[in-house]
Amino acid sequence: MKVTLLGSGEALGVPAPLCDCTYCETSQQRRRPGLAVETDHATVVLDVSPDVKEQLNATNTTDVDAFFVTHHHFDHAGGLHELNHAAMAFDEHMLNPDEFTADERPHEASFAVHLSPTACLHLSYSNSHLANRLDLELLSHGQAVQVGDLRVVPFPVDHAHPMFDTLGFAVYHDETKVVYAPDMGTFLPEREGGREYENADLLFAEGAALFRAEGHGSKADLRAALESANAEQTVLLNLSEHLQRMSTDEMRVVATNSGYELGQDFETYHV
Repeated sequence: MKVTLLGSGEALGVPAPLCDCTYCETSQQRRRPGLAVETDHATVVLDVSPDVKEQLNATNTTDVDAFFVTHHHFDHAGGLHELNHAAMAFDEHMLNPDEFTADERPHEASFAVHLSPTACLHLSYSNSHLANRLDLELLSHGQAVQVGDLRVVPFPVDHAHPMFDTLGFAVYHDETKVVYAPDMGTFLPEREGGREYENADLLFAEGAALFRAEGHGSKADLRAALESANAEQTVLLNLSEHLQRMSTDEMRVVATNSGYELGQDFETYHV
């Protein structure tokens, strides 16, 4: 599998809006969360951030079989508006479609969007036109979705639960396993499918609480959760020099001393 980190930031991203602080001016850009997983036969993207158009263009990704959404917050699902335009047929964009020859027309994108029932319900209420146009597929904890030669299994994580359902994803290819859980205070191993996060070859997970400002849970809970994951390699997400008031180098030292890696946008991994 080729795995590309599309975004390592949190809800604001770096630089933060309308901010001229030292941390925003000196840090590399952090886009909102996303991960692309590719084989020779399938491509899936986990989370659809508001930066998704830039993320896909920067990685030359033009053919995606399926998108998977962890939850309905803007930094994870705001890019569904972009996918709505991608899903529109060329003729729907144009007043004069007959003026264009077949070789001038772009290929029509074909993809499904997989999300939890609560995320789908939120989308239906807030943006019914997206729900009506996109090919939406509902997910259940622990139930695998086969996409080509990739198997994607959603599992529950603790993030504003039980107000709504937030998911992580385990992606399998042959004997290899990649896990993605960008927003979480801790894992929920006691729930259905809740142990899917364990024993990954490559784990991408929330790291905010390990630094100065705690994220979606306490430092102690996050440390225990990451240790329980028992991953071969762990890359930290939900990062912000702006919120932590730390330089990237300072954050990297903390991550390294904890035995983990600091995520960086567009870093690629081969597993």
